[in-house]
Amino acid sequence: MKLRSFALLLLSLTGLAASAQQLQIYDNTNYKAIYFKQACDLIQKNPNLVVLDVRTPGEYADTSRFVGSRIGRLNGAINVSIDSVQKHFKDLQAYKGRPILVYCSHSQRSRRVSKFLADSGFTNVYSLNGGMTEVNRTPGAGFPCKSSLYTSNLAYKLISPEDAVAFVRDKNNLVLDVRPTAQFNGTDSLESNNIGRFKNAMNVPQDQLDQQVDKLAKYKDRPVLVVELSFTEEVNAAAKLTKAGFKNISVLYDGVDSFILRFGSTAKERKELITGEPAYKLVGVRETIGLVNNNPDLVVADMRPKDQFGNKEERKYLNLGHLKNALNFSDEAQLLDYLKGKPKTTPILVYGSFSAGMRGMKGMPTSNPSDLSKKLAAKGYTNVYLLYNGIYDVVWSAANVDGLQDAKNILVDHAGLY
Repeated sequence: MKLRSFALLLLSLTGLAASAQQLQIYDNTNYKAIYFKQACDLIQKNPNLVVLDVRTPGEYADTSRFVGSRIGRLNGAINVSIDSVQKHFKDLQAYKGRPILVYCSHSQRSRRVSKFLADSGFTNVYSLNGGMTEVNRTPGAGFPCKSSLYTSNLAYKLISPEDAVAFVRDKNNLVLDVRPTAQFNGTDSLESNNIGRFKNAMNVPQDQLDQQVDKLAKYKDRPVLVVELSFTEEVNAAAKLTKAGFKNISVLYDGVDSFILRFGSTAKERKELITGEPAYKLVGVRETIGLVNNNPDLVVADMRPKDQFGNKEERKYLNLGHLKNALNFSDEAQLLDYLKGKPKTTPILVYGSFSAGMRGMKGMPTSNPSDLSKKLAAKGYTNVYLLYNGIYDVVWSAANVDGLQDAKNILVDHAGLY
């Protein structure tokens, strides 16, 4: 999970039931957790279905003061925020005999409300896995009723990595990268920001956009895709361009790293469209599953503090078990000592808790996984893989992303946690 999303996730995680930090432990007990294709089928077969959005009114209306939370909604949904469910419980009881589909942004709040409703006697409750986050990250093929169900009050479009492929390939379109120049060029002081860029992208840093917008005027009638590492900065740039009269603005949902991680390190889309990647390989959950399952010589280096690896961290949301066959290394020196005598071709998978760039927080490694991966590559190791968004991304994806359910099979030592 990316650094920019961590604060929001932290708030949601710390509010969960004390018995478990991941509410998916209750899935398919007294409520059903479903994916998009199942949701489409549910909607088609149940004309009396109630769709319940439990986000804040600002999130629902795309007016939240947190611009990164403006991500659209589902058509026909009623809005009862999670903190007002009990206040409006009498109103909700009118729907007790009808099927109810509950959703939020990441499906943590929807799980809490679904469990509450089911515990309160509602007998036909469904929670939408992944929430609006996955709605925006999923192309139409994975969500067949998306075109009719998704709506927003946004003046720009949010597009998935798959949809971005065709956009970037079209030479008539402009890819506008609004990262700082150092990030765009791969020379940033924070290694986790040096992940590569679209080959045909134009770089106009966000803090220079107001001054440069007149020079971009010739693109006002052309399709423009805004990309950054921060979704918030993407949205801010899109809003500025729209205000300046640009008529066809799209935003790559969740940033350029989401595109890179969506495709494997050897995928044709990545090789064709991305340049400037680091000497090590950035991987997401899908590629990590293959690495762990198909490489008997893989060194799985868990760089989290020992108490997190052993599920003894006081902050319960950091107790996530670990990847199958993982070894816990307290620091870079310990890992290098373990690797002595092993061939430089040895595959090495490095991971931490959340975003590869997180540092300076209590309990986080002093040498972050991106820095370590860079050093290993510099020492001649040719098959270094970095699980860019950490083990939490594996845990979350296993419960929320259709097609990645088998991610749970590479997670161990998590009994009772999820």
